[in-house]
Amino acid sequence: MKTDEEIGRAIRHCLAAQAAANRAAGDALRAEVRAVLDQHETEGQRLTGKQVLKCLTRNPLPSVRRVQEVLQEIRAQSSASRIEIKHTESQNV
Repeated sequence: MKTDEEIGRAIRHCLAAQAAANRAAGDALRAEVRAVLDQHETEGQRLTGKQVLKCLTRNPLPSVRRVQEVLQEIRAQSSASRIEIKHTESQNV
């Protein structure tokens, strides 16, 4: 029979593996959404979550809500980096 410590260790190991798999899946989705955005935003379009979802090739597709969350993250990072660049440029002038 396993001790409580061994059981706890096994559970933490399983949870750590699950967390790593979830992070990898999230990173892959962000990369795929970013690729779709890069492809279409050069054409001057600002895509919605549903439009991005139609361009994704994965099976099964993520929910529209998840794609919208990823879009928000990407756009927030993008605008934050633009603000930082403008701030740096204004200090250099």
